[in-house]
Amino acid sequence: MSSYKRNLAEIDWTVKAELSQQDNVYIESKRSSFPSPQIVSDYESYECPVSGKLIEGRKAHEENLKSTGCRLLEPGEKESNTKFAAWAIEQENKKRDAAIDGIVDSVASEYFD
Repeated sequence: MSSYKRNLAEIDWTVKAELSQQDNVYIESKRSSFPSPQIVSDYESYECPVSGKLIEGRKAHEENLKSTGCRLLEPGEKESNTKFAAWAIEQENKKRDAAIDGIVDSVASEYFD
């Protein structure tokens, strides 16, 4: 409370001359240096997709991650994994097609040469 009173006493309550819009003058604030409190709500209950347990709250969430050996996904990680999976399937299809073409060519050359 004493900081509040001290800061309140330091405020210059006199009227400042109006500045034109062209004047870029920085006027220092006399606000308190104390941070305001931050309120963080708890997690809503959810069912863990790995263990099937009902998870209620932040602490239970952290314990569940440790017990299941899981981690949180990074932003964009799911989309990246989806793109990589599609690319991997495409590469596998190309390998299979090349193998089939090789077999067909070898059989054709054996019988038709």
